[in-house]
Amino acid sequence: MCVGACAAEPSADSPAVVAAVVAPAPWYHRGTTLDLTGDGQADSVDLVALGARPDSLRITLSMLVEGEEKYREEWGSSYELALVDSASRLRARVDTILRAALDSVLASVVVQRLGTPNHPIMAEDRAAFAELEPRPTHVVMFSYGYETTIRLVWDAQRRRFVRLFSCC
Repeated sequence: MCVGACAAEPSADSPAVVAAVVAPAPWYHRGTTLDLTGDGQADSVDLVALGARPDSLRITLSMLVEGEEKYREEWGSSYELALVDSASRLRARVDTILRAALDSVLASVVVQRLGTPNHPIMAEDRAAFAELEPRPTHVVMFSYGYETTIRLVWDAQRRRFVRLFSCC
């Protein structure tokens, strides 16, 4: 109960409530289209960096199959900047360096056919394949930061990606 001068409760469509719901624009957002599952259909990869300062962004790489997120990898921008000399960390320079690094992450996402000379099936892959039916035909690879590499295959039966390998 309100006694004296009372302010009305904001309604769901009032400017204050609407402004609170709108998320800030991403610092970086790009995507690409690839056939991630080997089914001949276009899937997508999105790379988004959120935050106010380039040295403290939250970076997310998402893989979407038929419009649904099926894989997500997250890391901080400090990992992308780990090898940048502190003398080069002026704001404008860091912006340029980090945008180039994120462009490189997106460009590193590749799909290759399994069992080819470019991507032979490794001994450690066999354990993951034992549970996958039908057997995957393609591998999705990408790298980020100063040394992380990840290899994934599509599990068609469970409609998800399975991590074959990740390092460092």
